[in-house]
Order: sequence, then structure tokens, then C-alpha cells
Amino acid sequence: MDAHILTLSGNTKFTITLDPTVWIFDNRKVDLDTYFHEESISEANNEPEFGPRRWQTNQIRTKKEASIEGSYGMKLSPFIDNAEPSAGATTITAVTKDGEEHQSSLDVGKDWIACFSEDGKAIKETGPLHIYFGDGSNQHAPITHVTALRID
Repeated sequence: MDAHILTLSGNTKFTITLDPTVWIFDNRKVDLDTYFHEESISEANNEPEFGPRRWQTNQIRTKKEASIEGSYGMKLSPFIDNAEPSAGATTITAVTKDGEEHQSSLDVGKDWIACFSEDGKAIKETGPLHIYFGDGSNQHAPITHVTALRID
């Protein structure tokens, strides 16, 4: 399998194949250079996460600009939902290249952000994904070398 492709599998109805190299063109991506800062501002102002202010600060870029600039991630919730976890599934685990496992409750894991691009480039040496917690608590020390996601 390609070094950039990974799976979301486990106690699910479907195994999801993830190819982060194509996410740069996905409208659901978030700009990690501003995401955690904007979240705290939005919460302080009681604005919804994707409200008018957020739309204005995350201007739509052309495909060419998006592919060469910025650090981006995707929330894991749509992928987890599409995998259809079994009723008994309660956790998600990020598995690294070295076999290290980082586990969280499934509800918290839905807010994880899978970083796929740093400074406009695919993450090669420490990737294919980095995992940031939705609350930003590991913003300066994400989980790196993530090669698989497992739901148990």
C-alpha cells in the first residue's frame, strides 16, 4: 500500500481507506495556522464554529494556492461516521509507525484533527498524518507518524 494511504478500521461496519494527499482540495479542511486561535475567539464571542466570522477569516483559495501554502487538517468525525462504528465501539486509537498507540474515547476522537499538510507540503518524514486534539491541548506536540486509525 502507498506510504501516504492509511485505514480507519476495527469495530466498524466499513473499513475506510484514507488518502490524505487529495484532502487539499476538500472544502472541509481547516487551516491549522489559525484554527485553534479562531476557536478560542469564537467560543469567547459565543459564535458558532463555522459562523460568519469564520467564513470571512478563512477565505477560499484557488486550488493552485491551496496546494502550495499553509498547514491543513481534517476533522475525523465524517470519516468515523462513514465507517459506522458498532454499537459497542467506545474508543479510537491512533497507531504510529513504531507501533505506539494513542487512545481516546470515540466521542473525543471525533474532534481529533488529522493534519496532512505542513507549509504547503505533504507530511513525508513524520507522517502521513499528525493528530491534533480538538481542544488544541497538543497543538505544539501532535501525535506524529500516524499510519492507522482503529476503532474498538
